[in-house]
Amino acid sequence: MRSRGAVAAATVVLAAIVPGADVALGDQRTSAELAYTCAFPAGPHPVKMQVAARFPARAATGAAIRPAEVTTSVTLPEAAVAELTGLRAATTGATTRLTTEVAQNGAAAQALWLGTAPSVPLTSPGGAVFRATGDVPTVTANSPGDLTVTAAGLTLEFRPLTTEGGATDPATLSVPCTPAPGSKGLLATVPIGTASSSPAPTPSTSATAPAAGGASRGTPESAPRIAPPKAAAAPAAAAPKCQGDTTDPLALAAYTTGYSNVTKMGNASLIPVFCSKVVQGPNQLKRIEVRPGVFELHLLQNSVGRLDYQGRAQTPPGPATFLTFGFMPTTATMTLEATGPLSIESDLNNTAGHGETYIRAPLVLHISDVKVNGTPLDVGPNCRTTGPVYSTDPDPARNTKDHLVLLGELKKGADTVWRGYSLSRGGPLDGSVTIPPFTGCGVGEDLSPLFTASVSGPANTVKQNQGAPCASGIEDDPAQLCTADKQPTTIPTPLR
Repeated sequence: MRSRGAVAAATVVLAAIVPGADVALGDQRTSAELAYTCAFPAGPHPVKMQVAARFPARAATGAAIRPAEVTTSVTLPEAAVAELTGLRAATTGATTRLTTEVAQNGAAAQALWLGTAPSVPLTSPGGAVFRATGDVPTVTANSPGDLTVTAAGLTLEFRPLTTEGGATDPATLSVPCTPAPGSKGLLATVPIGTASSSPAPTPSTSATAPAAGGASRGTPESAPRIAPPKAAAAPAAAAPKCQGDTTDPLALAAYTTGYSNVTKMGNASLIPVFCSKVVQGPNQLKRIEVRPGVFELHLLQNSVGRLDYQGRAQTPPGPATFLTFGFMPTTATMTLEATGPLSIESDLNNTAGHGETYIRAPLVLHISDVKVNGTPLDVGPNCRTTGPVYSTDPDPARNTKDHLVLLGELKKGADTVWRGYSLSRGGPLDGSVTIPPFTGCGVGEDLSPLFTASVSGPANTVKQNQGAPCASGIEDDPAQLCTADKQPTTIPTPLR
């Protein structure tokens, strides 16, 4: 039940485009040791379970809460292991089914935490330890007030195997467990809404039923809503392959799409869904003096990214209507090719409640498959801008007119909730670029001046939308943001 682990904190992304590190401010890490009595076939045995997790320090009403970095460790005593070896078992895996009770303002609902532990040998004296990972549902509270998460019943299901690798008889063993007398199962308390008040529950018409096998107490309107984990679907056919690096724990992969407006044409060209990959840099916590005696706390991170389409550093070719010769409709295929790595710089100002991510990308615009009024116009294989599209860089020392600059912003509201772009949610990025003159267009006739006259120029706006990334370097994925082969499951829609 471990989440996407140490995928760091900060916010980064790129318009063509790249994710960076997520924000993890104000979290609380909890750890509880639970005592159970488990009904094995020959009699009851004491079993210990250690549960650790990361919860938000507080949340807003209506916000989905998903416990992160959840780990469970079940320890069987030697007497319980002896019952398994009595079945001729040499190894066994286990499935854990932990029932949690989520309560607020006198109402409660139950959520089922599922975990799967790999096989362990049963030959060691002193018992056996099973470390489980799996799916954790989200919780949504509709009312202000403290929300508590408490561990309740537990079921252990074993799949023992003999020395030869065959199944035992029986092939599975299901063991129900009840909390031991005096055992404290509180896992976390999360203040919802205004921390200083505890108003009466607010009715809601969107309450959902508890997880399968659970029940809810109190009125359905006031009970916290439990949402099971979403299935990790395969990427849609329109999205290109985007398989992330599985060898680097700081590797990410994300899908992005958006529009680029061509000012001269008064039209917007769609940039199709593309894949971007990033390796996050180290985080640096820096205390900056903004004026004498006044300091701000900044979280800084510099990362490096790249585009990836069929092994090439570019976006997929996409149709665009961005030329008009007279009144004739003209279409073309547009591709953005990166001529170097993508620089991603994130500055999260926790004191001021504001974060900025700047993405700098050297992208050359290529044009092909041009048709004028449906008739092909042969522009050759090398029709492109003379250099990268470029923005005015906010850093004067880097204003070299050879890269695009995109900005993603994150802000903390009066309710302490951060909104805007973040790595875990994705979000919008904005920029304005100048399109340089064209070169290499035409076969036997230089058509570059026509493209320069029709397309090139300043003040062309770019708006991108990045989906939640797959943390491909992290083995466990309870949020199901990755497919089995480590591709992102979130495919965003373009924003204008």
